[in-house]
Amino acid sequence: MPLILLTNRYNEKILEVVSGQVPEGFDFLSLEKADKESLISKAGEADYFLASGRVAIDKEVIEAATKLKMIQRTGVGTDTLDLVKLKQKRIPVYVNAGINSYSVAEHTVLLMLAVLRRLPIVCAGVKAGKWEKNDVGIECRSLRGKTIGMIGVGKIGKAVVTMLQAFGVEILYYKIKRLMPQEEKRLNLRYCMLGSLLEQVDILSINCPLTPQTRGLISHGEIASMRAGSFIINTGRGPIIDEEALVSALQSGHIAGAGLDVFSQEPPGKDNPLLLLDNVVATPHVGGLTIEAFSKMMRDAFENIRLFEMGKLDLIEIKKLQ
Repeated sequence: MPLILLTNRYNEKILEVVSGQVPEGFDFLSLEKADKESLISKAGEADYFLASGRVAIDKEVIEAATKLKMIQRTGVGTDTLDLVKLKQKRIPVYVNAGINSYSVAEHTVLLMLAVLRRLPIVCAGVKAGKWEKNDVGIECRSLRGKTIGMIGVGKIGKAVVTMLQAFGVEILYYKIKRLMPQEEKRLNLRYCMLGSLLEQVDILSINCPLTPQTRGLISHGEIASMRAGSFIINTGRGPIIDEEALVSALQSGHIAGAGLDVFSQEPPGKDNPLLLLDNVVATPHVGGLTIEAFSKMMRDAFENIRLFEMGKLDLIEIKKLQ
C-alpha cells in the first residue's frame, strides 16, 4: 500500500485525530522526532508527504525521497519547501488554501483585543489577588473607532475585515495586486500605498504570506513612520517583521503593544526579548488550529492524496501550487 509520511511529530492525542483520518488503502507513518535527520531517514519509504511543521523539505530531503509522488501541505505556507528542486523533480505540491482562514481571522481579532485590553497582565493581576479596576482600566483601549491597516487581504484578510466591521473601525489595506473596485466597496476598504497606510493606522495587521517581497517588509523605517502609540499584530509569518526593530520600538513605547502568533525563529529562543516585554501578547503559531479547523484540515488533505493516487485530479479542490 502507498505510504503517507507526516513530516512532523505530534503528541498521542493529536496523532489519534490525524491517524483517524487516514483513508482506506494507505499506510501512515509519523516521525519519531521532528527534525531533518528523522525526516531523511524515513523519506525513502514515502509515496506522499503530508507536510506539517517547520522541518525543511530541502534538497537533501527531496533527494532521499526516491518514491515521492506528491507533497500535500496541511496548511498554505510553502517557505519550508524547496520549490525549485521539487519542480525539477516534477513532484507536485498542493496546499490547503483557505482551509483555516476563519480560525486565523478569529485569532487575529483576539490578539487585537488582548493587546488593547492588556489581557495577560489584567488576568494575572486578578489571579494574584489584585483588584485594580480603575488603575488597570484607564490603561486599556477600545477597538471601536480605531483605524486598522491590513497588509494582505486574501482569504484570511477578508475574513478579518468581515469580523472587524462590527467594531465600528475604519480599514485601510495594502496589497501588491489591488482588489477590484467592487470588492473594495463590498468590504468597505480603502486602498493605500504602504507608506501612506503606515502613517495613518492605529493598528497594523499583517496577514500576508512570506515571500521574497515581504521578507523584512516592516523594519526600522516603516515602524518609525507609524503613529506613536500604535499597535502591531502579526498572524502572517515572523520574518515579515524585523524583530530587532520591533523590540526597539516596543521598549521605547513608540509601538504601544504587539500581538504575535509568529516569530522569525520558531519556537523562539527563551532569550528572545519579545517574550520578556509586558506589552507583547505571544501565542505559539496556533492561529489556524482549533479542533474543528485541524480536523477538517487533515480530512481534506488526506482526501486530496486519495484522489491523486486514484488519478482523479479533476476532483481535487485544494489548490495545486506547481
